Amino acid sequence: MLFQGIASNPMMTKNTPGSTVNAIAGENGDMVVSQLHGKYYNANAAGKLYYASNAAAGAAFTIFSNTSFVGLALFNPAGSGKKLEIVRASMGMAANAATAASAWGYCWQTGVGASLVGTAAPISGSTAITATRGSGICGVAGQGDSVVTALSAVTLSAALAWGRNANFGTGTGAITTAWGVMLYEDLEGTIIVPPGTLFALTSAILSGVTGVGSLIWAELPS
Repeated sequence: MLFQGIASNPMMTKNTPGSTVNAIAGENGDMVVSQLHGKYYNANAAGKLYYASNAAAGAAFTIFSNTSFVGLALFNPAGSGKKLEIVRASMGMAANAATAASAWGYCWQTGVGASLVGTAAPISGSTAITATRGSGICGVAGQGDSVVTALSAVTLSAALAWGRNANFGTGTGAITTAWGVMLYEDLEGTIIVPPGTLFALTSAILSGVTGVGSLIWAELPS
């Protein structure tokens, strides 16, 4: 099937509702399109976009290599049938850091089992987040139909493996004045969390930061 557009300047035309129009091409033969909704709208409207964050008071984020992890983590159980598309991560400061700030990044551990109950290796203890997590659709109760358990603390038999740096950081010195902005990264699906994986937003150095982390993700068939 041949598909053609007509080179024109869409800024110079206005069409009435119900009229038949030609597809528009740019001067280099590129097809001109416009986005009707935000890039995550369709996933959200389908009830497949979710968020989790630390409580407003924040959490004292530990270094990633600490087996008594404190921060923000997502547990996608083995057998969930879903893979997580991480679309956004953010970090806000809840208290000054008198000792050190932090370099931020993402860590994960595979083979974490199908359940957090009991001794599902390598997790022996955890603290779930329930009040500050849910669906991207306002008014949906609880966590909707998400398969994920969001966590603010995890006790591990083996430390998380460092994945990669975030595109934001707060240095390595003391911070005596709270950040005036929220740090965030649009990941846009560049990190996929398969079933049986623990994923975490965490610190790369021993940190004195008390912060509020947030993760937004979509759940897709694995």
